[in-house]
Amino acid sequence: MILPSRLSATTLGDLLGRLHRQRTTGILELAELWAPPGGAPPTHRVHLFCGLVSGVETALPAPPLGELLRREGFLPDAALRVLLRRLGNGDPRRSGEILVAERMADADLVEAALRVQLRIKLDALFGLEDAAVTFRTARPSKVAARRVLPLEPRDFLHGRPRSRDLCPDSGVRDRPSPERPSAAPPPRRKEPPRAASSGPAAGRTRVVDDAKRRAFEKLGLPLGAGEVEVRRAFRRLAVELHPDRHVTAPAEVRDRKAARFAEVSAAYHVLVA
Repeated sequence: MILPSRLSATTLGDLLGRLHRQRTTGILELAELWAPPGGAPPTHRVHLFCGLVSGVETALPAPPLGELLRREGFLPDAALRVLLRRLGNGDPRRSGEILVAERMADADLVEAALRVQLRIKLDALFGLEDAAVTFRTARPSKVAARRVLPLEPRDFLHGRPRSRDLCPDSGVRDRPSPERPSAAPPPRRKEPPRAASSGPAAGRTRVVDDAKRRAFEKLGLPLGAGEVEVRRAFRRLAVELHPDRHVTAPAEVRDRKAARFAEVSAAYHVLVA
């Protein structure tokens, strides 16, 4: 399998689609083309396991796990301070492990929040304009081995911008037209001026608009619903889907509810956070 060497020649959705169809396990690296003075270019890594996104490493903004739980009302301020104190004192465990071990949060709730965090990190990568693309096959890493269900194709493929969407007539414009030796060439039609939004900024706008459209769908709201409606819909769904309400349910039901809860939380953050 051959991948383009530059993100500008394709889209992240196309790259993930190819890797998903091949059920690939490895790491997709996106190295940006600029570098801070005296530093290396920022590099982002997408971990895949059997074609599914299982982890994202990026320095792009994403809420820490404790802050994400506190923001949703699932972690009291006092518990967050305890977590930060443990991490500040050099506790080698991950935030989720500390929260579960100290009984400050339920394991299913932590897993759902980690999926929300993973989705937020991946959404941030879709805003990259260009980067050098490399892929290396590997065994599942520690990031992939965490107890977090990988993102499903609907999370990282469906509705994402693709090359065919951003350049609908690519591959057609350069085709030679048949010659007409006996006919005079038709008069050249004046090309309408291109809108200023036809460049990379338009791609970023499409990404943002598409993410918001999917978020409204996840919450069952019409496009353009107000913040009050978004908060009301999220609270209603969170009460219904919260892992604490399904502790005694079969594992399949718990996983399904946790995944749906993660989707709803991610949609809420896209529209409000």
